[in-house]
Amino acid sequence: MFILVTVGILLFTAMLLLVLRFALPAFRFSWLAATGGALTAWGSVFAWQADMPALLQLPLWRPENIFRQSPLFIVDGTSWVFALSVTTICLAVIVTAVARENFPGPVSWAGVLVLTALGVLAVTADNPLTLVLLWAAIDLLEMSSQLWFVEDPRLSERTVISFASRVTGILILLWAGIVSASEGAALDFLSPPPRAGLYLVTAAALRLGVLPLHLPYASESSFRRGFGTALRMISAASSLILLARIPLGGVESTLTPYLILFTTFAALYGAWMWMRSPD
Repeated sequence: MFILVTVGILLFTAMLLLVLRFALPAFRFSWLAATGGALTAWGSVFAWQADMPALLQLPLWRPENIFRQSPLFIVDGTSWVFALSVTTICLAVIVTAVARENFPGPVSWAGVLVLTALGVLAVTADNPLTLVLLWAAIDLLEMSSQLWFVEDPRLSERTVISFASRVTGILILLWAGIVSASEGAALDFLSPPPRAGLYLVTAAALRLGVLPLHLPYASESSFRRGFGTALRMISAASSLILLARIPLGGVESTLTPYLILFTTFAALYGAWMWMRSPD
């Protein structure tokens, strides 16, 4: 399965950078190694086209009467586009590192590569259980990184609020699975029950940071570049894939017009904030 090749390249490169960082501190070609690994992983995504669609299922979890699903990954047209986008972000962040004033080190590049590996797995998730596990891994990495880099207590509080919002999105997705199970079917992305579809949209909205309206980083923080850029974009991609998986008729509710109205206001607010931003 080519997805394992891509993920393996990313994780191997990250491990190599960490070994070089601590075993050979004077090694001068860490950036070249990181760029080579990111470029190879990016190129390997094109090889997915040779075996599409394809499924990768991990062994069933037991007891089966509790775990009705096991981690499952799919490579199709939708996941391929997202995976290519995620690996492109990784390559762009590492390549442009030489042009930034605060030239990062191998640890930062290793973090970007690990985050990209999680992002590739998230966008190829084929059931809610798989997506929830990867969401949780990305959230923990994001929160720990923010708390490590941010020193202002006010920003640390926003970090915790942001994490709580994302965890709420995870809980809502789990609740959608409970709703689906109450109707006698395991929740999947191909044919979610109408009632569960609204929960999926709500979970994605919370994951995308629609609520609460805040920025967890200071505008002058160096964390907004490099690893921070990859963190925000890959986290968003892992949430957008949920919206892309919902079928056209998967959200049928009397609340749909209000949901469209709320989405319109959120888009206008985001556009206004972008227009008035000094940089």
